[in-house]
Amino acid sequence: MKRLLICLLILTGSINTYSQVKTILLDGRDRIVADSTLAINYAVFGKVEGDTVYTFKKFDFDGVLLTSGTFKDDSLQVPHGQFVYYDWITPDNNYTNLGYEINGKARYVVLTGKYINGLRVGKWLSFYADGKVKQMAAYIQGALNGLYQQYDNDGKVQISGMYEGGKKTGTWTLKGGRQEDEYADDKLISSLTGKKLRDKQAQRKNVN
Repeated sequence: MKRLLICLLILTGSINTYSQVKTILLDGRDRIVADSTLAINYAVFGKVEGDTVYTFKKFDFDGVLLTSGTFKDDSLQVPHGQFVYYDWITPDNNYTNLGYEINGKARYVVLTGKYINGLRVGKWLSFYADGKVKQMAAYIQGALNGLYQQYDNDGKVQISGMYEGGKKTGTWTLKGGRQEDEYADDKLISSLTGKKLRDKQAQRKNVN
């Protein structure tokens, strides 16, 4: 815990532009705990004078940044603003080589997106360790709404379709275009692969 106390002192002293600064301990589910033996990470947060949100930064006990964002409340229950989540590069997520770094970096941005009043809004992006987009999803008031796409590590679309109010709708393309599913109100209506799909795609080209 000595390292933690040193980190907290440095961080608290460096955020001198904040009118209020707090440090908290967090367990594995990001719940605030008072018992340091239950803590997995810690966070520093505060409000800049004149600002309406609390800036939040979560760290591990080595002082490595894990998450940054903003909250509307000091109890950290209502995220409000842009969030960035980080992760470590490992052999399991590094498709570039077998090392623990990519371009000299041991960590990467794994997820970005925006909250308004505690609900996801707009475009959320997840990433591979080399920075390529892994998944794109659009939200309106916390529900999936709009185009959803999932990419392989070469940047090719593997899954693509539309959401309306959190429910799948219309034509969904899977397996890089080798399968097409039709949805209505989140219910699977039909699924095509192989020759039937190729015939449908050929008919579609002839119509166009």
